[in-house]
This record gives sequence, C-alpha cells and structure tokens, in this order.
Amino acid sequence: MNKKNISPEPGRRLRLLREKLHLSRAQFAEITGMSASTMRSLEVGDLELAPAKALLYSNLFIALFGMDPEEASADILLYGEQRNSQPKKKRIIIRKD
Repeated sequence: MNKKNISPEPGRRLRLLREKLHLSRAQFAEITGMSASTMRSLEVGDLELAPAKALLYSNLFIALFGMDPEEASADILLYGEQRNSQPKKKRIIIRKD
C-alpha cells in the first residue's frame, strides 16, 4: 500500500490504548513479539495496521489486560467505532402467566 494512503488514526488509537495501560512502546512491543521500531511505525502511521494485527492487539488488550471490549475492539482500533459485521442476536422472552 502506498504510504500516502495510510491513515494515522488506527496507530494513534493503538498508542492511546497502550498508554492507558502505562506501558512503554518497548514493553508493549516485547509483549507482542514485535520490535519497538515496528511498533513506532504502526503508531505514527508509517505502517498500516492490518485487520489481523488489530484483532491480535484487541485480544491482548481485552484478554490479557482486562480492557473493556467496547473500548479495545479491533473495529475501534481500525475505524474508531464498532462495526459489527454479524447481526445482533435476538432475545426471545417467554412469559409464564
């Protein structure tokens, strides 16, 4: 992908979540198995945050660090909003009268 077409926003949101956990870039990079320079490139928008990586980071934020899924989902990282592709499940309530 051409660097000009990369939005810096997903990387900025990634950085904000990392900082909310009070983790340095180097600490977070070590946890994820990436180099700190690659993490920096993602955060400043030099590298695109791919959906697979966004899902990985989302799972780490939620499962490992206990963050709220509404705050740290892959959709939030990528788009800044929830974009559930799956329809919401309907609840069926059976009343016993």
